Amino acid sequence: MNKKEIYSIAIGSALGTSIGVTVGAVMGNVSTGLISGSIFGTLLGVILAFTILKEKDNSKET
Repeated sequence: MNKKEIYSIAIGSALGTSIGVTVGAVMGNVSTGLISGSIFGTLLGVILAFTILKEKDNSKET
């Protein structure tokens, strides 16, 4: 894993967690929001990392 992948996963996780906590707080259950937020955030970060990797692979081919 290079730095770009790690950063994108970290950013995605942080974004997803904050979204999850906000949604959880609005719905009145912060712990549920935290759990779903961290899962959602990790998925978001992984998707972001793969998107960046695909773009990098495409630029190598051209």
